Amino acid sequence: MTDRAHDLTDVAGSRATTRALWVAFALYVVSAVAVALQRTVLSPENNFAILRSAAMHLASGEDLYAAYPALHADFFKYSPTFALLFRPFALLPVVPAYVAWSLCCASAVFVGITRLLSPRDAVVALLLAWLSVVGDLQRAQSNALVAGLILLAWAAFERNRPWAAATAIATGAFVKIFPLAGLVGAVLHPRRARFAFRFAVALAVGIALPLLVTSPSLLAGQYASWRAIESLDAAPLARYGAGGAGLYAGLMGALRTWFGVEWPHWPVQLGGLALLLAPVAWRRDRWGDPQFRITLVASILVFCVLFNHQSESPSYAIAMIGISVWFAASDRTGWRIALLVFAILVVNLGSTDLMPRAWYRDYYVRYMLKTVPLIPVWIVMQLELLGVVHNRQAMSAIREGDAGDARILERAPDAR
Repeated sequence: MTDRAHDLTDVAGSRATTRALWVAFALYVVSAVAVALQRTVLSPENNFAILRSAAMHLASGEDLYAAYPALHADFFKYSPTFALLFRPFALLPVVPAYVAWSLCCASAVFVGITRLLSPRDAVVALLLAWLSVVGDLQRAQSNALVAGLILLAWAAFERNRPWAAATAIATGAFVKIFPLAGLVGAVLHPRRARFAFRFAVALAVGIALPLLVTSPSLLAGQYASWRAIESLDAAPLARYGAGGAGLYAGLMGALRTWFGVEWPHWPVQLGGLALLLAPVAWRRDRWGDPQFRITLVASILVFCVLFNHQSESPSYAIAMIGISVWFAASDRTGWRIALLVFAILVVNLGSTDLMPRAWYRDYYVRYMLKTVPLIPVWIVMQLELLGVVHNRQAMSAIREGDAGDARILERAPDAR
């Protein structure tokens, strides 16, 4: 084939990929709007009522973490900063507010994936993650947003934009604490001390941000209440396997259900953290490999669910987004496809009406089957990071147009 023929083939492929990205974008936008209409006009969503109420309670000086049975069931469990950030969605009428919130969460995933992966890989990841994102939007949850923020932080690291990375991780931490795991990305890149300063600044600004609408004393009381409700949630709970949006509790819930163990959560979580960081410590020679870094962020997303004792059913969207990124940036092998299909069938489709209700109640929920597919996939990711299992090594995992920005990462990271 001549060079001109190669060029024409590349152009045609590029145009097809661009069209596919636009189709994926349209799919995400239409889905976000459709879900918002479904969960407002047809069946109001309690979680959305919780978030809207909290935003108003912060401004009025009421306890964010008290019970408000006249307004909604359950409790607000996010940070005071998140209550403030949600205020724009509380001021709008409920239908456009839900539309805006859904678009915000879906856009975070879309932009995060497209900024991190090559266009072709991004299309694959977006299509694989779509069902999980839709499921999360139907519960007005923030899991898609959190996953998107971690991916955006990772993409910012790749482009040597530490302020953007620090802001994304800090914002994610104010939504749910575990996005702090994204800080692992700073270890792989130069000027870690400077990044630590930037992150401290971003965190301090976020902590103080609610002072725009409340007083220092009231804000201190809100943080005390938040700590109290988080401490209560940290205790082992008997409501594992409640189904729906109830706790599945990741690996901790599975161990408790399968083997009847009464261990505290922290030994399992500490062991998981050690396994997560082992490749970072032992394979410093691979820090400059883009495939290593993408596999690592995918592993972090699965880790955030697998070792989170507060993982609810919608939380598993974070892990599925991580699995989608991993698969899209991996060699296509039969066993990887089998792991992906197993995860989609069990995690995404297992909790839908496609599964008979008796099976769902007696087996899926009772035995925490939602957690099962995450375990082998995460083990494979860690083995790939350690170099035991081989995977794609090419630069194709990074967007071609940003390859120049990534060259800084080819150097061995230093501690400046």
